Amino acid sequence: MNTFESKNKLDLALFNQIITDLSEAITTKNSATILLSGGSTPKGLLKLLSNGNIDWSKVTVGLVDERFVPASSDSSNEKLLRDSFLKNKAKKSTFIPMVNQINSQLENLQNVERAYSVFKTCDVIVLGMGEDGHTASLFPNDLNSELAFMTIDLVVSTNAPKMPILRISCSPFLLNSASNLYLMITGRKKKMILDKAIELKLPLGEFIPRIKEIYYTENEI
Repeated sequence: MNTFESKNKLDLALFNQIITDLSEAITTKNSATILLSGGSTPKGLLKLLSNGNIDWSKVTVGLVDERFVPASSDSSNEKLLRDSFLKNKAKKSTFIPMVNQINSQLENLQNVERAYSVFKTCDVIVLGMGEDGHTASLFPNDLNSELAFMTIDLVVSTNAPKMPILRISCSPFLLNSASNLYLMITGRKKKMILDKAIELKLPLGEFIPRIKEIYYTENEI
């Protein structure tokens, strides 16, 4: 585990690692892929990445998970990415949204399943964790989330314990195929949950063996 004395130092260290990974992928295969998480924790990282000095025209970007809401909604992870990341140098990247058919959850899932084939063996995935031990939109005590661990589909529909309830998430199969899987968490409470995630059989615990590095600070801001 990489522990930092401040959120800013965590953001900078993870930023440098991601830029290194993406640069290596571009050098090796002339393209790179990255899946990013929403929420408040990665905002600083996203702003740094937006000015990362790489050839963003060769990078395809997606989301780890999304709320099934219009992209204009304040609850939308896509909106967060557009406001914080998909600008400056990173505006040259190719972004693949997780919501493109808001009138049909099933049709939307089918569309994203096809589009997200580009993220098989993704170069970089950044996970976060909620205080209930969920990661991506894979939640404790949700049947759809439990079933997600049994499928080889790339994306799944799940149900959150609070609004907006309808979610779409990368599947464990897709997340575990990443070349570089990272977790960033802040705060002592989340650290305590992380330490018990495997024992308590929380969704995050399923990924701990595959996570390359954990980036942690007890400072939440």
